[in-house]
Amino acid sequence: MEDWHLSKNVPITLFLLLIIQTVSVSGAFTEVEVGVKENAKDIANNTGKTDALEKRTNAIEVRLARMDENIIHIKEMLESRQ
Repeated sequence: MEDWHLSKNVPITLFLLLIIQTVSVSGAFTEVEVGVKENAKDIANNTGKTDALEKRTNAIEVRLARMDENIIHIKEMLESRQ
């Protein structure tokens, strides 16, 4: 069996091109990974804000329901006096 070897006809620029592409691709993957981590942080932050808004909305709904009950009661009182 013959040992594998590279022909001298292959230009060195081909190797340089392959090295540059490898570095570029790994850099792109790193950039994507950083973007994914930042998005995960943003999602967690937005989830917290959404939860806080939901609690406030629920509190407002309760207050509005109480106000509706009070208005109905006041209306009934006024109608009974007439």
